[in-house]
Amino acid sequence: MRGKTYWLALVFSVLATHTSHAADSSLRLPKAQGTSTIKNLEKSEDSEPAHVYGQIRLEGMQYLTPVPDAPRLTYSQLLSARLSVLKETRWIDAATDVSGGTFFSRGQTHLIVHETYLASKGENFKVFAGRKKKDWSDIDHRWNLGLWQPFLTIDALRPEEEGLTGFFFDYNKKDWEVLFMATPMFIPSMGPDVREEGGGLVADSRWYRAPSRNYDFNSRINTISYKLDIPEQAKLVNNGGASLMTRLGDKSKGTWVVASAGYLPVNDLVLKRQAFKQTSEDKVDVTVQPAVTYHQIQSVDVGYTYKAVKTTISYLQDSPEAHLPEEEWVIQNLKPLQAYSAAVDFSLADVLTKTIAVQIAYLKVVGGGIVDVTSNGTPDDFTLYDSRLKFTNSLMLRLEGQLATWFKRPLVTRIKYLYDYDQRGSLLNTEFQYYPTQKWAVVMGGDVLGVQDESYKPSSFLNQFRANDRFYGGMTYVF
Repeated sequence: MRGKTYWLALVFSVLATHTSHAADSSLRLPKAQGTSTIKNLEKSEDSEPAHVYGQIRLEGMQYLTPVPDAPRLTYSQLLSARLSVLKETRWIDAATDVSGGTFFSRGQTHLIVHETYLASKGENFKVFAGRKKKDWSDIDHRWNLGLWQPFLTIDALRPEEEGLTGFFFDYNKKDWEVLFMATPMFIPSMGPDVREEGGGLVADSRWYRAPSRNYDFNSRINTISYKLDIPEQAKLVNNGGASLMTRLGDKSKGTWVVASAGYLPVNDLVLKRQAFKQTSEDKVDVTVQPAVTYHQIQSVDVGYTYKAVKTTISYLQDSPEAHLPEEEWVIQNLKPLQAYSAAVDFSLADVLTKTIAVQIAYLKVVGGGIVDVTSNGTPDDFTLYDSRLKFTNSLMLRLEGQLATWFKRPLVTRIKYLYDYDQRGSLLNTEFQYYPTQKWAVVMGGDVLGVQDESYKPSSFLNQFRANDRFYGGMTYVF
């Protein structure tokens, strides 16, 4: 724990990403030389050696357009590390996946536990206790919606999926699986560290959008002065839930179906606010407080796998609970949404003598808005943010794999292009990794965002952050 600074990052992740997450995916790369090694820590008669994977990365990032109010955010340096450990014993297994990083500035240091759990032994039935990732929904995982599992979104273009925390009861066979999860606690999605400064809510991040400081009151523009009111930690964390997932068929071949349902806290915290107007001044004092709300979530994936080709059709329905705030307060009400997706994953073998993994996917979201309501249920005339998701009508093409060999060493590439029809804009991500040795990699990449019409939907993700084109480079060491 990092005190108030940690909790500002934790509870105000919703401010950093206007209750949404970047569309992305996690195609698995064909293993390139130097991507991982296994190290034996110890041996004993009744246990297996621990398996350890680690990575250290240092990179510099340059944005092409300076921010007038924050020129220090034009260039940054990131030092990050990740460590994954799996320890098997005769009676129990333990696993941990943690990462941390720093941008060498205030509010830009983080330490995240992606997974950590204990697992019972068993050929088919296992019990897990702790934080663990599962494939609840293909559409949620592929598009990084963050509706099933929370995300770390310090960088909106590099979202990190996190596991749910609780007890998992998993009966898993090759052709079918039943998983039940129950949790007594809630860990929300996390974003940049937000703080009060000069009456505004600010963060040292290019991917944070501060709420407006202008308020039209009786046809006069008033200046808003924000104040954070962070509840006790227990009030946010002590929120339980449960979910169920079933799978029929083998996802590696033939036809398969995955269905999931849950009653859980929404991973993005909603915001309550109370306004006090100073009649003698054109000023409004606003107290902002995070709160937890629940949702019912259901999803179905239907797929067919033939050799290296997998087709998937997905549906997800999310129904948040509506709440009315106390007198003189206003709260965000999340609107229900339905999400549809179709995807094809396949491998291009022997293209340029190497294997390239290809993904083509389409996403359509209906609903998913946000309306600020008063204590009597009527919409307020001021809204902090109006959308839950970054992308709602998108086509995505993604390529990953070893592109070529240079001086007998692998050159690995990741390229993703996304076009969102609702925003009339696009996103291009590229990264190249060259491994001069087995453990070292040289990294180079860039991201480009753009819209066709800057006056069309100015609050949309691509339009808000169209000035965040960037390129980066650095080194990675793996062990």
